[in-house]
Amino acid sequence: MDILYILYSEIYYEPLYKTYVNILTLNKEPHGELKKYTKHIRLISPSTKEEVINSAYCTYALSSNLINSITLTNFMTLEQLDEFTEFIINNNYIINNTLTQHYKEFFYNTRKKLIYVFMLKE
Repeated sequence: MDILYILYSEIYYEPLYKTYVNILTLNKEPHGELKKYTKHIRLISPSTKEEVINSAYCTYALSSNLINSITLTNFMTLEQLDEFTEFIINNNYIINNTLTQHYKEFFYNTRKKLIYVFMLKE
């Protein structure tokens, strides 16, 4: 059975350094080798125009430990997309370009940007 995951770039506010960073996130907790490099976190929407009730939500962030790198947030950033892609290809995950294009046509969310859809081959 194939398990689908969606990779996003989301804006994360780092309160210690008072800066915004684009981090890599997933739509759900992964199976396989990737599981140990994810963390369930709470994000606060950077938009001041959203209602308070919708301003925070949870997501699965990717740890920068995946590539033995220390970042400002300790999460993988959009700048590390190449390293993440190499990791999933080398660990039995496959990028699905057809589904990626399909999702991009119908998916619109101001909080996060869809990067690609990938799956774990089991």
